Amino acid sequence: MHSDPEDGDASDARAESELLKLIFGFRFSQVIYAATRLGIADLLENGAQGSAQLAAATGTDVHALTRLLHALTHLGVVAEVAPGVFGLASLGRPLRANAARSVKALTLASCDDASWRSWGGLLNSVETGQSAFQHIFGMTIFDHLAEHPELSANYHEASARDTSMAFSPEVLTRLDCSRFHTVVDVGGGRGALLSGLLRANPAMRGILFDTPAGLAGVCATDRCQVVSGDFLESVPEGGDAYILKYILLDWSDADAARILANCRRVMPADGVLIVIELVLPDELGSSDRYTTTGDLGLLVTTGGRERTRDEFAALLKSAGFELSSITALSEDNDVKAIEAVPT
Repeated sequence: MHSDPEDGDASDARAESELLKLIFGFRFSQVIYAATRLGIADLLENGAQGSAQLAAATGTDVHALTRLLHALTHLGVVAEVAPGVFGLASLGRPLRANAARSVKALTLASCDDASWRSWGGLLNSVETGQSAFQHIFGMTIFDHLAEHPELSANYHEASARDTSMAFSPEVLTRLDCSRFHTVVDVGGGRGALLSGLLRANPAMRGILFDTPAGLAGVCATDRCQVVSGDFLESVPEGGDAYILKYILLDWSDADAARILANCRRVMPADGVLIVIELVLPDELGSSDRYTTTGDLGLLVTTGGRERTRDEFAALLKSAGFELSSITALSEDNDVKAIEAVPT
């Protein structure tokens, strides 16, 4: 049988169209980032405004801003309700700072110049297996965050919002922390997860542990102690459960093993370790676009990686733990609670 050349041409045309969307995707993300830095969504929250009024409010060139607004209109972030007058479209509503499902902090953290340049070094990471961020900036992303308070604030706010949205009371019930007296949240940032656990378990106490930058603005309570430090060096004593949420993925196997070993060193013999992370399936399907690109994001920024069940088991074993169970925390993603006990 012979294929119809016209069918082949149509297929190639569709492929070209889809590929061009991917090739020029970086332009769209920077259009949204620029608008977010200028606070366009917040300025339009209470109604449409003219481009001259928006330019005055943002300190920008009116002609250049109008061009940006037209690009945002094409993306569905804003709508041109009259010639030169723009209102907020539904797609732009989450870019407001006070939106219930705000992605403003996430956008500012993910599309910042440092992240932008790191992705530009993807080829170097693939060639060397090392973090492009460290190659470009000469320091880890965490040291960079410590030196840039605004970026650090956006990073930690985005993390806290993600935790608050993802860890509903139903999800927290699946963690089954009622059996613990004191939970240590290692690298817990602003304490969104630990706060939820304490609300769900009135008899439980907590210890929130992170770097000084990660704990900025966080205060201790009568049930939660706040301790600063570096989990690559040590973690606080006193817990019968230690939680690592989205921590190990940021580190190489060697550094992840160091973090786990530091937890093992201070845990009681009957203590429990809970690692909350995405667990990669053994075979990645075509539906895993965001998982695979997210994994590359770890490579270029932190040098870390996502892991399979067997890789977690081996990593835990190397640090003196035995994997005892894996619990799905929701039905719509691959984030799991991996429990381990000291061997």
